[in-house]
Amino acid sequence: MMIDQNPAEEENLPVPTSKPTDQLSNEVEEPITEETVEMPSNEVQEPAPAEVVEMLSKEVLVAAPVKEVEYPLFDFAVASKDNFLSYFGKIKEIVSDHAHPSTYKKVDEITKEVKEAWTQLKQAEKQAAIEAFKAANDGTDEGFDFKDEAVHAVDQLIHYIRSEKQVFFQGLEKAREKALEGKTRLINELRDLVDKDDNSDPAHVNASFKTFKKIQEEWKGLGAVQGPMNQTLWQSYHALVDRFYSNRSIFFELLELDRKKNLQAKEVIAAKLEKLADAVAKATNLPALLKEAEELFNEYKHIGPAQREENKAMWQRVKKSLDVLFEQKRQIQDANKAVFEENLKIKKELAGLMNGYSTFQSTSISEWNQASKAVLALQEQWGKLKGGLPRDGGKEVSHQFWADLKTFFKHKSEFFGKIDAERKANLAAKQQLIDQVEGIVAVGTETPEITQTVIELQKKWKEIGHVPEKQKDSIYTKFKAACDAYFNLKRSASKGAKDVEMDANLAAKQAILGEMEAMLKDASLLARLGEVKAAWDAVGFVPKKNVKELQDAFRKTWNALIDLARTQPKEQLAAWGFELKSLKTETEQTESAGPSMDARKKIAALENDIAVLSNNLEFFAKGKNADKLRADFEKKIEAAEKELEKLKKS
Repeated sequence: MMIDQNPAEEENLPVPTSKPTDQLSNEVEEPITEETVEMPSNEVQEPAPAEVVEMLSKEVLVAAPVKEVEYPLFDFAVASKDNFLSYFGKIKEIVSDHAHPSTYKKVDEITKEVKEAWTQLKQAEKQAAIEAFKAANDGTDEGFDFKDEAVHAVDQLIHYIRSEKQVFFQGLEKAREKALEGKTRLINELRDLVDKDDNSDPAHVNASFKTFKKIQEEWKGLGAVQGPMNQTLWQSYHALVDRFYSNRSIFFELLELDRKKNLQAKEVIAAKLEKLADAVAKATNLPALLKEAEELFNEYKHIGPAQREENKAMWQRVKKSLDVLFEQKRQIQDANKAVFEENLKIKKELAGLMNGYSTFQSTSISEWNQASKAVLALQEQWGKLKGGLPRDGGKEVSHQFWADLKTFFKHKSEFFGKIDAERKANLAAKQQLIDQVEGIVAVGTETPEITQTVIELQKKWKEIGHVPEKQKDSIYTKFKAACDAYFNLKRSASKGAKDVEMDANLAAKQAILGEMEAMLKDASLLARLGEVKAAWDAVGFVPKKNVKELQDAFRKTWNALIDLARTQPKEQLAAWGFELKSLKTETEQTESAGPSMDARKKIAALENDIAVLSNNLEFFAKGKNADKLRADFEKKIEAAEKELEKLKKS
């Protein structure tokens, strides 16, 4: 079995004043000498590097993380809700999978600024929602309820991380309280055992020794008690252990055997440390190797003493290995010094360039985007620069660089926040115009005054600036639809005598077509064919949409009638007043007419121009410029009608 180091030796250990053990692999160790610690008179005490002494004097309650944690980097250039959601989702996974004090400390450091950015974004979203609500509710925010699924999701993640941290540290505190309570109880039990110890009774000696070992095992199983009580409890415990062994000469032989076992255990660790010392020169992962050495030395210190001379010799072996390990680290750091200095020089230049962008201001979106590209390029160059920085100046340069980068994106965020606010206000203003036009359409009244009002609303629409890109097309479509609805209403209301006349002409020509179709069934009716043709030509214009349909129907029926007439006896045709050579189909008339086809095309074109000009004439508002345009259009219509009349007569 193994006996703990006696309290006299523990009291001669130097008080730990160095850095925590988790920083051991990041510091340069000084060579270890016998002068680093005091040597007690009755036992050989192994001197230790200051970092390792602290590691042993403070029992570790929570194990170090099994593997290195890769923390996400938040891109302040794209501070969208989706980016915040993704970022805090990754942080949630980290705290769920790697619960450890160092993890939560790192999380607090890297999320502090991100949380501030999130708070600003959320407040901006909420304020924008309030302004939109007020705009839609006559300027009041009564009944406003800010609901956003993305905002809620991010807040839930932050709440989860905070709650997990609270539960974790509450658990640590409870464990420490339990350790304090347990160790206090064990010290009282051990004191009671020592005070009542009777070495004259063999049965009592055996029983008390079993009780003592049980107390020892339970003590080792308890965690650390943080703060000054840890050292006090440690000293009290080992003082009582010393009394227990000092009062029991019967255990000297057992103690000797125990120290031999301690020596054997130390021999195993010393061999492992020597192997690490031999491999350090070829090591590709020096921090991992040094961490393993620290863990071995921690185990070594808890084994307990061996015989004085053997213990001293064993310590010299261990000390020699540790000196080699930390000397190698010092050499590597010295070799990297020139690289670190060059890195510092380059990063100072990058920091100087970044500092210039910390005061950048512009009213141009394109200039902000160009500046952002330049800033991100500097950030990329900074990240690509491999290797560390000297302690002197490195921290200050890094702090200044990242502070200036943060300031730039803060200013950019403020600029685009202002742009977004203006565009949202423009969106609300345009929606009000839509509401006004839709209200006019809903009433269904059309007057010149109302028409002028709609035109004025169209002018206001053009004067209002840009709206958010996502709503640009939809808001315009709504406004155009509302205006179209009003002017369709106006056209319907202003349908005049000309439209009525065209409708009457359409009905007349359809009636004539009916007579022509009846002739196909009764050849005797062909006697009126000339009258029917003359009646057809005498009818005026029909609505444009019906022109082609009527022309096709007439051409088809006329050709069929001519073919029917050609089957009649010449005498009958003569009686009806027809000459055979005058009976031509529409196609034959076209072929013999020559230029008449061009005339018909001109007639159709003029009819279309007149219809378009008349339709456009309805949209002119009252006013000096509008009256002038109206007069020009009326002249064009009059000229077209005269030309049309001339073509029809020719």
